[in-house]
Formats: sequence, C-alpha cells, structure tokens
Amino acid sequence: MDLNALLEQFSNGEVDKQKVVDAIEEQNSGMVPRSRLNDKNTEIKDLKEELTNRDKQIETLEKSVKQDSELQNELEQLKQTNADWQTKYQESQLNNAIKLGVAKDANDPNDILAFINKDGLEVQEDGEVKGLDDALSNLRESKPYLFAETKPTGRKPEDGSNPTGGLTSEQFNSMSFDDKQNLYQNDPDTFNKLIGG
Repeated sequence: MDLNALLEQFSNGEVDKQKVVDAIEEQNSGMVPRSRLNDKNTEIKDLKEELTNRDKQIETLEKSVKQDSELQNELEQLKQTNADWQTKYQESQLNNAIKLGVAKDANDPNDILAFINKDGLEVQEDGEVKGLDDALSNLRESKPYLFAETKPTGRKPEDGSNPTGGLTSEQFNSMSFDDKQNLYQNDPDTFNKLIGG
C-alpha cells in the first residue's frame, strides 16, 4: 500500500497510528512489522497452549481407557473363576449324589465314581440323580465285581459254594488291568484263586 495514501487515511481517522507505523517499518526494512510479528507470536503461543491442553486430554482419555480395559479384563477373569467354581460345585454335588445312591450296593462308592459314565447324569432338585439307574445298570453288566452281590471275599464259604465270591473266571478274564490290580490289592486270596495260584 502507498504510504502517502495511508497517511491521508490516518489524517481522516480511517486507520489507527499503529497501522501507519507498521507500514513505515515494513517499507524501510523489508521485514514484517513488530506488531504483526507480536500478533503471530501470540497466536503461536496460544496454539501451543491449546496443543498442550489437547495432549493432556488425550493422555487422560488413554489412562481412562486403560483403566476401563483393565477393569474389563478383571471382570472377565472373575466371571471365568465363578464359572469354574460353579462347574466344580456341580461336579461335587453330582459325585456326592452318586455315592449316596450306590452306597448300599457298591463295594466301594469311589470305585463306582471312577468307572461310571457321567454323561447325561444330572442332579435333580430333590437330590436324585437323573439317569443314574441306566448308568448303574450298564456298569453292573461290564464290571459286576464293583457291586456287593459279587463282592469277592477271599474266604471259602462253609457250605462249599463258589470260593471266589461269585466272580467267575470269564468275568475275571474280561477285567481290565486296573480292575485286576484293584482286586489284587483288596482281595489277594480271590485274585490268586482266579489266576490258579
């Protein structure tokens, strides 16, 4: 802008004194006037402060998200732990109900637990085990020596009946190694008689 025209506008009151001073400085030095430089510096300072404030907000949000994520992970772990305990409780409840259900018939209720197929077994509200009769029936057929009526005693009855406590050679031969080992540990006399010893 022409300096003379600017001075004329100043004398008419159309522009302020600072604008004239800035124009003179710019024309004489070929540099940006100090007032405009100060304005730019102030603007830069304001922008830096705004950027710092935004960084702080982002950092706060990141911490919040991290805390939420940690809380979510902790909640998921607690849910899993609760589910694990629920499963253990149900399994324990089922095992106890089975033991109670077979206590009078089984040689050892723990042996029944080891061999019984628990698929489909479910404890009812009254404490009865749904499906237990079928599972026991199958187990009686496959492993009759686990039950009281075929319990090997190892003692020869006085009346001269079967000295192996009702366990036949065929049943003995169809027993698994673990079952035979169990018989050996619990009733070695019967075991020896069945193997011909």
